[in-house]
Amino acid sequence: MLARSIAVAALLALVVAGGIARANAIGGNARVSADEEGYVANANRILAGRPYATFKWPPATSIAFALATGLAGHSSLRLHAHSHGPAQIAQLAIGIATLALVAVLAWMGAGMWAALLAVALAASYMPLIVSTRTFLSEPLGGLVLLAAIAAAAFAHRRMRKRGADWSLGLAGAIGGLACLTRGDLLVAMGVIALALALAGRPGLRVGLTRAGVYLAALTLVLSPWLAYASSREGRFVPITTAGPDAFFVGSYLPGKGLLVPTEEALAPAVCRRFPSDCGPYWQRSSAPLFALIRARDPGASENTAVTKADLENVGNYAFGHPFAFASMLWGKLWGMWTNVWSGGNGTHRADTSETQHIIYVALAWLGLLAGIVATRMWLLKVSAGVLLSIAALATLFNDQPRYNVSLMPLLLLAGSIGAWSAGQRLLATSRARRAPAQDQSAHTAH
Repeated sequence: MLARSIAVAALLALVVAGGIARANAIGGNARVSADEEGYVANANRILAGRPYATFKWPPATSIAFALATGLAGHSSLRLHAHSHGPAQIAQLAIGIATLALVAVLAWMGAGMWAALLAVALAASYMPLIVSTRTFLSEPLGGLVLLAAIAAAAFAHRRMRKRGADWSLGLAGAIGGLACLTRGDLLVAMGVIALALALAGRPGLRVGLTRAGVYLAALTLVLSPWLAYASSREGRFVPITTAGPDAFFVGSYLPGKGLLVPTEEALAPAVCRRFPSDCGPYWQRSSAPLFALIRARDPGASENTAVTKADLENVGNYAFGHPFAFASMLWGKLWGMWTNVWSGGNGTHRADTSETQHIIYVALAWLGLLAGIVATRMWLLKVSAGVLLSIAALATLFNDQPRYNVSLMPLLLLAGSIGAWSAGQRLLATSRARRAPAQDQSAHTAH
């Protein structure tokens, strides 16, 4: 009982320390990015009761910012560097909620010491701290991904009980909310649906029913947004409209599948076509790049022109140079986990640590894999599948180290549960092996 009380007190202290670190990071953003401009523009449209500004970003982060701004008594959200406004307060609350959820899930998964380890890692991981000062979706994305995993684990526990369909529906609804925060989480919800369907090796009918309930609830939550966005755009919008643009960058082999190298590779063509946009335009936005793509296909809509360019990339590079293309994708996948997010806009910040990132990622993945091997725990297997599926999807698009920030709470949680569970299993096995030898020694002595 004393140990439990000490653990609870230590967890509270870690959450408070993590909250203080995040609060101290607020105001440290020296620049704002195009993504931040999009989230804030949409938040202000919500506050003004006007139609959405752009559908390139999912709505949940903008809704959270609008809600925080309204609760603070403001009619609009200001976008500027060194901000201490309602959006940052919302990010702080999200960060603290993430630490609390990590504590609860780790304790339920492997006990109080695993919870202490997981929260200590999540509270001190620097990119999660510095993201508090931004107007980005990564903090909320990390929280809702944890919530989706927690809801799926709850549904898995209740699966063999009568009337468990409601827990599957709840998990699907929470998964839908997660997708409204970050579109790349949709592939993770597919992994979860498959894992729930196959859990315990049920028959085909039972498995399909489980997946059907989960996906139906997910679709029901997504439907209002999909209908609204599609009606405004005049075409079907699968959560966001950013997919074709991001896929062009991700599949452009001369640009290594990355934004800045792609813009640099196409800069001469942009300069010839649009002299006024000549120069390091990627520091402002990538608009001239896609204006060039549209200009190459006059008369076509923006989406049609970019989609045609995407297909040309697939033909020219994925099929034309398959080994180089595969190597590019592998490099992006490796870089996503080995490169630390620097804190904003490609500039390295002194308060992020490459060494810390490498150590945390390596230990977490080792712990996660060890836990899967030692325990076959459903939560760990699903977490690994979710993390790998999101990372693999990211390699096909405009992949950035920033994209791993929303995955780190889950990775640190699963890695801590896996490491502690594997250690406990190893100790139990060792004790079981020593017991016969000790009994034999005692018998010989008598």
